[in-house]
Amino acid sequence: MKITKKIQQEIEIVSDVICNKCGQSCRPSEEVPDFYGLIEASFTTGYESKALPDGVCYSFSLCEGCLAKLFDTFQIKPEIKEYF
Repeated sequence: MKITKKIQQEIEIVSDVICNKCGQSCRPSEEVPDFYGLIEASFTTGYESKALPDGVCYSFSLCEGCLAKLFDTFQIKPEIKEYF
């Protein structure tokens, strides 16, 4: 026989994601529940890095607008695959 009880549990939810570049929300509007852009990207530098300190982990988010502007600066454009 199972004996059950009800408990109240607190959960943590993501209420917003802020672009590290422009400081704006990565959500297009209050009505849209999703975030767009590069959300929660992270990378760790290797050893003997020339432009960044060795062995440091960077985490950031970029909204769609800032991500598009970043792509415009690329000498070699990112590969694009359409899924729709």
